[in-house]
Amino acid sequence: MEHIASVSRSSGLEQGGDALKDSKVQEQYRAFVGEKLHKFWTGKQTKDEQENILILFRKLREGIFASKRSDAFAIEVYETSLCLSSLFDSPVQTSSILSHLPELYTSASIQTPISSVLMSLLHHLIAGYPSQKTYFEHLSHLSPNVLDRTSEAYVWISNLATSLRTLNHIKIEALSRKDVYRHILSISKSSDEADDELVRLSEDAVHALVERLRSKARDKAWVVLRSAYRELSASEETRTWMAKCLLLSTEQASASGVSLEEWMDGWCRNGHLRPKEGAVGRWIVCKVR
Repeated sequence: MEHIASVSRSSGLEQGGDALKDSKVQEQYRAFVGEKLHKFWTGKQTKDEQENILILFRKLREGIFASKRSDAFAIEVYETSLCLSSLFDSPVQTSSILSHLPELYTSASIQTPISSVLMSLLHHLIAGYPSQKTYFEHLSHLSPNVLDRTSEAYVWISNLATSLRTLNHIKIEALSRKDVYRHILSISKSSDEADDELVRLSEDAVHALVERLRSKARDKAWVVLRSAYRELSASEETRTWMAKCLLLSTEQASASGVSLEEWMDGWCRNGHLRPKEGAVGRWIVCKVR
């Protein structure tokens, strides 16, 4: 299975080049990739292993696409691929997957899961940041049957996009807390899906995308703060406000992995700040040459 020919590379000419067009071979190959994925989750999880898993799933998708398969198996492969490309930060693969997934849902007469919808919109917000042109273009192609304009999911993603566009970092921080969007994902799934591995994987993928968007917003907020103030303080009065502006609030400490002090220390090392002499928790903003 490791060396099975890729449909796109062999063009059917290489021996066994059409093997992945066969449904039984596809299912055997999916089991093989599943074992690889299980070992990855329980191992060191290196970048090389991430890329290898994405390549294996891409090879399987090529076989599915070439065979015009559009059943539940095909959708599971594409949905899992979407989650993994989002988790492993592979926007090129995410774009490729999203170009085929909607058609699969339509062919199989399956309602698009809200997790897939949100992943696609978050992907466009990240890929185009700070521009939201592709986000709005993608949004305009989502029918109300796919994304109800009165739903919590639509209100959440729209408010998040608006906050990013208007640089309302306090609101971005509030909207991007995990408990907020996890609630939206949880109300969209049926009870028999609660323990499904793909559902949990999709939640992790949405979380990874939101964190990536928070990082971009944090960098933008830092540019604004540096431009607006000559001196910054982490006093009792301003600490909470500043942490929220930089999306480093205590609620997200474990997710961002960086405290406000660590963030400031990092910029001191980069020459953007220097500690104010005789004052703890105060920094002078430096002009970067």
